[in-house]
Amino acid sequence: MTNVELIKKFYHAFKNKDQETYLELCDDDIEWQLSEGMPNGGVFVGKDVVFKEYFPKMLSNFKEFHAIPESIRDMKDHIMVTGKYRGISKKDKSFEVSFSHVYHIKDEKIVQFRQFTDTEKINESLN
Repeated sequence: MTNVELIKKFYHAFKNKDQETYLELCDDDIEWQLSEGMPNGGVFVGKDVVFKEYFPKMLSNFKEFHAIPESIRDMKDHIMVTGKYRGISKKDKSFEVSFSHVYHIKDEKIVQFRQFTDTEKINESLN
């Protein structure tokens, strides 16, 4: 599987809540770096911390939260994805904001994720 195929599979699995598949694609010690200001943001290390602590807590702020990839660029051991976050907060406020995600791939596993986005628009939907 190419790195681009791996990332496409990751987004598809995450969208479809296929936890077994998306966890399989990540290194046990994955580092998840979020933009400052992201709800419950920061740097998280390890699959359990990222997917069993960070995501449930962050997603609890929203009725809907979608990461929609629009472009995927191969940069050898890094993949850059640009797209849109779309969602509705628990306060019934919708948002749409662009993102860039950079993944570092090693030995066919995601070892690092870095997020770049306009957190202000997301946070405005929470108030």
